[in-house]
Amino acid sequence: MVASLPVYVDADDVGGRLASMGLTVEPLAHAARRWYLSWVSFTANHPPFAIGIAAWMEAVAALREGLLPLGWTRSDEKNYALVVHPDGSMAINIASGDAGTGIPTASVSNRAPKGVSTADAISVNQVQLELDLPLPDMPHVRGDEGPLTWFLLLHRSNEEVRCELSLPSQLSSDGRITRWQERIMLPSIPLDGADVEVVTPQGPDLDIDVKRKA
Repeated sequence: MVASLPVYVDADDVGGRLASMGLTVEPLAHAARRWYLSWVSFTANHPPFAIGIAAWMEAVAALREGLLPLGWTRSDEKNYALVVHPDGSMAINIASGDAGTGIPTASVSNRAPKGVSTADAISVNQVQLELDLPLPDMPHVRGDEGPLTWFLLLHRSNEEVRCELSLPSQLSSDGRITRWQERIMLPSIPLDGADVEVVTPQGPDLDIDVKRKA
């Protein structure tokens, strides 16, 4: 972790930084809660490989449920699931983080290796941030203009779910994020045996035009 890296920890600082991005803590926390509940709903009878995928899918859906009513939009280009800011300036991706997630004094990275789509997104971040950093040796990595892609990192320990919203700026050849431009620490969710409540985000009603198939 770079020593001069901005890390937001204080609740007021976190709230102010998120507000400048058109965000609040709640939709991010809602995604983290749904992610955790998906994990614990699985049993030994479920295929092990499906647990992480299902939890990630629930987190993506929950984040979109919270942000789409506020004008954010979905993007699934090349099956890379993002939620995009109304002005197109930034997007949010969701990923499992390692044990450093949510700990401001620790280095942090993604838990599972990332591929070309993440490399593309980080190369765009480098262009937008005017950073002269090496790119991983992957096919089709581009440096075009586009939104800054932030990562909502989620990590489950025995005591809590930790999460942060952070801006990656470098990816290694093995698909690990090795540098961040900014980190925003989000409130952890304690796992003390109490129920984790999931509340549906409030927002304006959406008119959906339902038509019968011809």
